[in-house]
Amino acid sequence: MNIFTTAILSAVVVICAMTSYADGPSGTQRYIDVRGAKLYTQIYGRGPPIVFLHGGMAFFDNSFAKQRDYFATYRTVVGIDQRGYGHSPDGPWSLSYQMMADDTAAIIEHLGLGPVDVVGHSDGANLALILARDHPQMVRRLVISGANIRVNLSVEEKQRAQWSPQQLAGHLREVANGLPPWFFVDYSRVSPDGPEHWMTLLAKSYDMWLQPVVIEPAALKKISIPVLVMAGDHDFTSLEENAEIFRDLPNGQLIIVPASTHGTFNKRPDLVNLAIREFLDQPDSGERPYL
Repeated sequence: MNIFTTAILSAVVVICAMTSYADGPSGTQRYIDVRGAKLYTQIYGRGPPIVFLHGGMAFFDNSFAKQRDYFATYRTVVGIDQRGYGHSPDGPWSLSYQMMADDTAAIIEHLGLGPVDVVGHSDGANLALILARDHPQMVRRLVISGANIRVNLSVEEKQRAQWSPQQLAGHLREVANGLPPWFFVDYSRVSPDGPEHWMTLLAKSYDMWLQPVVIEPAALKKISIPVLVMAGDHDFTSLEENAEIFRDLPNGQLIIVPASTHGTFNKRPDLVNLAIREFLDQPDSGERPYL
């Protein structure tokens, strides 16, 4: 198994191992038609809105179970299941961070939320950066955890255009077999596409993960809003890459969560929730808080 696939599997295993579902106040759940797709959207609480964006092969419920009720006590929490993930049906499209970012912008506009705070994990962090780049008027502050701006492809992965259907199927079996069983169980429990669609979604996600560049450093330099860059001290994205993201952002802040891996939101929820709350509650004075 190649290094990149191993990193993806390790990250997902950590996320899933820590997953639990929140039994909190009832909210509003509905499908919203945007850009040819139906996206399952949940809304809880009252107050200034926070939009949560889940990672790959996950969805809102099993990504932010330990954040939803905490933030819903004083904010409006909005959770979106991206195309094909969780409760949202898939369709005849390829997946990309660009598409997900534009979908998220359409949801924010549809709900009439105005500038919102956004919290993204893993793939959700990647698409959140593109959202802030392309739709700056919609994002007030941004928190990203476990983001990556590039993918270090193996020699084999760089030649994936020449893979035979049998080779691709073999790679996908490796990915699927490396996932904990309850990940598939979670998907099967809620997906309108049914468990038989699991490998199709995995293939689409895998293709998206293998795109070598997520966002160019030059684009990060144009994101002027405050951004909190978060990572576990044993995250699958290196500390050096997270520091690079932080340094390229004009108004960035950086926190490395100790004794944590890629699953920061479930592994260290008390520390993570406090860090996010303090960051989002900072006044928009335009001055860095440490000056």
